[in-house]
Formats: sequence, structure tokens, C-alpha cells
Amino acid sequence: MYDHPSATRAFWCEQTTYDSLHGDDISQISRHSATNPAEAIRHIRVTVRSLASALPPIERHRALSWIDDGWCLGAIAALHRNEPCGFSLSYQEQWIEWTVHPYLRFDVAEELRLRLVPLSPRLACR
Repeated sequence: MYDHPSATRAFWCEQTTYDSLHGDDISQISRHSATNPAEAIRHIRVTVRSLASALPPIERHRALSWIDDGWCLGAIAALHRNEPCGFSLSYQEQWIEWTVHPYLRFDVAEELRLRLVPLSPRLACR
């Protein structure tokens, strides 16, 4: 990744829930940023563990293998290599996907930020 003095590496995490196993209708999406690969994957592991008891046996086995048997270590390794990763499963007729993408977060000092100027009513869109 490109190095910049005011940039820090971060990880963009998304959890997308689809209404059905075969559709594209999104019922819920949540996003957050993590500061390191372990934190990003920990969030997925906690969520998957909370769903595990309600999963059908095959999906429960996949989920528990991913969070407990070290399958998630491949995801952490991918993030350390600046590669995206993800995990998905079916849950109560829904499809849930977790994705994590590395990105550069630029921290700009407050004194260097441009101040927002209130828009004049005369210039506002009507």
C-alpha cells in the first residue's frame, strides 16, 4: 500500500444480511472501521458465535470451525498482506456476509482542516 506520513492502515468491515438465500434484497447492513486485523476478525467471530446455536448442523459446524478451529487465521493473514477477506453463512432463510477490506485512513490535524462556511440562503437549492 502507498505510504503517506499522515496515513494509517485501517480495516473497513461490513456485515450484509440478505432477505433470502437466493435474492439480492438487503435487509440489514452494518459497517465499522477496525484498527488492526485481529480486531476486525474478532468482531466477526463474536457475531458468528452469537448465531451459532440457531444454525442448522452443517452451518453450525462451518461457523464453529471458522471461529474455533483456526480457519479465521487465514483471514487475519490476508489482512496482514493487505488483501480483503470474508466469511458467509445461511441463517434462518437469510444469507449473511462479512467482508473486511484494508484501507488507508488519513488523519488531518484540526488546524489544517478547511472550515465549513454556512451556505447563504440566496445560494441554497430551491
